[in-house]
Amino acid sequence: MALLRKITDSSASAVLLAFYCIICTSLTNAAPPTDTYYSRDASFIIPFSSNPADSKIQKILLHVSEDFGKTYAHVGTALPTQKQFLFRAQKDGWYWFSVQSQEIDGRMVPANINIAQPSLKVCIDSTAPSVVLRGIFKDGSASIDWDLRDETLDLSSMRLEFRNSDGKDWVPLSAQQIAQGQHVWNPGTSGNIEVHLTVRDKCGNFGESSVVIQPNGIRAGNSTQENGSGKSNISMVKSRRFQLNYKIDDVGPSDISRVEVYVTRDGGKVWRKYDQDAPKQPPCIVDVPEEGRYGFTLVARSGVDLGEHPPKSGDLPQFWVEVDETKPLVKLIGVDVGRGIDQGNLSVTWTAADKYLGPNPVNISYAKTPEGPWVVAVPNLPNTGRYVWRMPGEGLPYQFFIRVEASDLAGNIGSADTTGAVKVDLSTPKARVTG
Repeated sequence: MALLRKITDSSASAVLLAFYCIICTSLTNAAPPTDTYYSRDASFIIPFSSNPADSKIQKILLHVSEDFGKTYAHVGTALPTQKQFLFRAQKDGWYWFSVQSQEIDGRMVPANINIAQPSLKVCIDSTAPSVVLRGIFKDGSASIDWDLRDETLDLSSMRLEFRNSDGKDWVPLSAQQIAQGQHVWNPGTSGNIEVHLTVRDKCGNFGESSVVIQPNGIRAGNSTQENGSGKSNISMVKSRRFQLNYKIDDVGPSDISRVEVYVTRDGGKVWRKYDQDAPKQPPCIVDVPEEGRYGFTLVARSGVDLGEHPPKSGDLPQFWVEVDETKPLVKLIGVDVGRGIDQGNLSVTWTAADKYLGPNPVNISYAKTPEGPWVVAVPNLPNTGRYVWRMPGEGLPYQFFIRVEASDLAGNIGSADTTGAVKVDLSTPKARVTG
């Protein structure tokens, strides 16, 4: 199913979702399928249908969770004949929905909404993707680096193109559709070229950036955000105290008197000199006040005070450092032991969210006790939200705890554990008198 259409009237703008929850007493026996939608609109309509033959239903209750199913709140009530709910989100984020029916005798189906599986998941995101470009044009060859950031990025929508200084038609480039990458090509001109990149996220937000690069070997950069700019080297660290490594070339007989450190927080618009100079020999220990991206440029001074000019407004840094102290948010949704033809399988479902998750950030581990020691059962999984582990026939305890870990590019690790032991020996002994 997909997002259908917008409905606009004088009082509200909403998005109609193609989600029909069948309300009937069979909800106690079968979990509804879960549909996932992405939207940049905070208001949307959730249609439902009830079983016309079931006259016992008095009203329908809508519940929403903003913490990945941990807790639910009642947000709407409708009669079976109303056929829909209108929901307005107060902020961007994930919203999980479950429905509950109240029968004429007061009985609720399902009885406990907090253990029901969600019927609908909606991601609301009104923020455009961040697009950072950095290019260089030298010896007839052009090179463009890009850095795309968004939690719901749709890389299949990425388009990279360029045009010559005469401003004629854009020429598409067959660049790899990845979040951080580089493309090199021959533009077939000796003049300036303009490079343009566009990308959307899964919610339909549009991000773009353009940069004009000159055939002089000087790097140029641009970005869609005030605190982002071109990417030369980006180092991810998980502490506000870190070190910079460097080397100094062309040292004369007067040696080096000092190494000045300049830092920018806005992509090179404003530069300030760091309080302490770097030592003649690396590393330089740096302390910053908060998380975020910092750009650094070092300027060495000789013994007679000669050196390169300090960076000025518009200059790009030599090096980027992204300080990220935030652990990924991990929720363990469920652990199911297989029965019948699935015997020997363990199904683990989870959610893991972080701005800088890597490509295979998830580990699944087990331990006999909550204190450990923890043994990694399945390492380096993609963040798909579900994995079926085929347990080994020997060597496992008959009951154990499960942990899901997710690591980001800075090395922060978030985890979630089962609250109780998972019993994998599902045999039920039966005793009988034989004499």
